Amino acid sequence: MDRSWMKARKFSEEYINGVKEFMNFVRETYAKDAQILCPCRKCLNGKQEPQGNVEDHILIYGMSSTYDSWIHHGEPLNVEADADAHHVDGATDIVVDVAEKDVRLEEEDLYEDDRILDMIQDLYGSEDTGRQQSKLAKVIEEEKCSLYEGSETSRFSFVVKLLHIKSFYRISSAAFNAILALLAKSFPKCSIPKSYDEALKFIRALGLGYDSIHVCPNNCVLFRKQYANHDECPVCGASRWKDSDGKKQISMKVLRHFPLIPRLQRMYCLKKSLEEVQWHNLKKKPVENEISHPVDGEAWKDFDKKHRDFAEDARNQRIGIGTDGFNPFGKMSASYSMWPVFVMPYNLPPWACMDQCNLMMALLIPGPNSPGKDFDLFLEPLVEELLELWKGVNTYDALSEKKINLRAAVLWCIHDYPGLSTLSGRVMSGYYVCLHCDKDPCSQRIRNKICYIGH
Repeated sequence: MDRSWMKARKFSEEYINGVKEFMNFVRETYAKDAQILCPCRKCLNGKQEPQGNVEDHILIYGMSSTYDSWIHHGEPLNVEADADAHHVDGATDIVVDVAEKDVRLEEEDLYEDDRILDMIQDLYGSEDTGRQQSKLAKVIEEEKCSLYEGSETSRFSFVVKLLHIKSFYRISSAAFNAILALLAKSFPKCSIPKSYDEALKFIRALGLGYDSIHVCPNNCVLFRKQYANHDECPVCGASRWKDSDGKKQISMKVLRHFPLIPRLQRMYCLKKSLEEVQWHNLKKKPVENEISHPVDGEAWKDFDKKHRDFAEDARNQRIGIGTDGFNPFGKMSASYSMWPVFVMPYNLPPWACMDQCNLMMALLIPGPNSPGKDFDLFLEPLVEELLELWKGVNTYDALSEKKINLRAAVLWCIHDYPGLSTLSGRVMSGYYVCLHCDKDPCSQRIRNKICYIGH
């Protein structure tokens, strides 16, 4: 059955007809009154709904882009077909605690050992420094180690496949540890990792980790660069550590920074992802008075006019930054708030732009309270990377097999109305809350409130 409709625009004729075909396929297997798993982008096959609700969800929220094999709706499981049908990201499989799809690999790369070696060469082949070459040698040496004597499958390839399966089918860490323990006990002659953490160590040389940056408890400074070795805040004098007398020093507050530049560079190391980066210039057909991609918007066009040198190369990235606070403990604690900062690459095709697999977490700002006016302090590592990307970063182009100067620019920030104050520093309360009035407010104070005249 043709599944190209899953990438079509919602509410288009092609998409609506595709949804009808999918529901007809479901009804061949299930009774009309039977509840089924909902594969929409919101439910992600995690909730059972009546078939009518499922159809509405798919129409409104869209179909999950990774659900190409309809195994939860009557289609037989076919691992080889699955391998050819989907795209998998190296960062999803390797650094699962970060975010997904920083390196885009075809799943067939995970099921053919010779392709694993090609992938490693792609990732490191562009690097010239001795340090990177030593990393490459280590990974290649790991790839040559067989799973057991006489096996054609390498230990490295086996671990990558396992981590891919864990990520793709959303297996919990506890269940994954139990599976590994059973495999290790059942096949003692195989070099199988005994835990999830041990499995991650095998592929750690591929990079894409994160940096832990200590923060002053009062959000005065980041303990990095000139303050890296300080035990007390140079501004307020607060201690950096929770217990200075303990054997192991524990920081009061930790900012986690996921470097953006290496992840953008990974996109250019693989031909498939590099073609998608240039989709807006090579394959998109412009339609008058219709916005189907950010390239059709006024912001993109205006930026290209002002920065023609940047616009000349379609490989240069236009990105957006989004942030919002959330409570990681749900209803267990109403007072804790963390703030992730995401980067979205908008060069990608429309069906990939806002796919959660392509959202790159750049920062994870710790709680328990909102950073508020100190938000700019936590943005320092990301801003430094963005300034470097604006000037250009030496990057390997997999299509031309040459080095290019990769540049990136922030065109949009995505947030709610209170978040505008957090990101921009603008006052978003009181007399100057209206963006349109700006410095000439039409506001007056009445009893216990401020009103805005003529709005």
